[in-house]
Amino acid sequence: MIFARTAADAASSRFARRTPEGAAIWRTDFFGPPPSPVDSGSVDPGSAEGPEYVEPRPGEIRPPQAFLVEQEPGATVHAHFHYVDQFQVVVGGSGRIGKHDLTPIMVHFAGANTPYGPILPSDQGISYFTLRASADSTGAQFMPAARARRRPAPWRYELARPVTSTEKALSGRQEVEIEPILSGDGGLSVVMLRLPPGGSVATPPPSEGNGQSLLVTAGSILHGGSICGRLSALFIPPASPAPGLTAGAGGADVLLLQFPETGG
Repeated sequence: MIFARTAADAASSRFARRTPEGAAIWRTDFFGPPPSPVDSGSVDPGSAEGPEYVEPRPGEIRPPQAFLVEQEPGATVHAHFHYVDQFQVVVGGSGRIGKHDLTPIMVHFAGANTPYGPILPSDQGISYFTLRASADSTGAQFMPAARARRRPAPWRYELARPVTSTEKALSGRQEVEIEPILSGDGGLSVVMLRLPPGGSVATPPPSEGNGQSLLVTAGSILHGGSICGRLSALFIPPASPAPGLTAGAGGADVLLLQFPETGG
């Protein structure tokens, strides 16, 4: 089963939480179970310990997650970790993660139990997607308070260079372009697929890793008889055949983010 949702369809789920600094962090859930409790304690590093993460049972396949986070100016996401692998993709505004600048379109990958952050928005705010192949609904495990809850795992963090993606560049494109962005062990891979109007491209098998997230960063693609426009999110499970992509009438830029094999 391929998961897919457009930004328009997901918009009704948007809600805000308040950080200890008094600024808002908005979240829009695209698919998968909620990634954290909805109260403001889930963005407060001084709040009480949240729900416990339970490892999947042997053979258990948990659903993927995709959600959009919008941090208003002054809304800090403090350093933390999660219990599953995830990609984050900056799609608007700007800011910093740790010592590194963030601008659209930038991808970073954090392995399970790898701390990262803080994420600091600029005076423009910052917006980014979080994409996971396997759900974690426990929320951010803030450091240093959660250090004892961190489970043994290799430290893994990757930050890619920014790439451009604009609607203006689509109409003049005449052929498919595939731009490598990030690669790593266990099948980890990120590429930008740049399609001309009505163009098609074969995609790599999702079984080469732990499935694939797709994010439309400009233009639109056709999927299941529907048009998936900018900021549409999809997930292809590892057992699914590679679906291929076809751009809409105006062309498309699509990020393909392949998760590494579990433990990869």
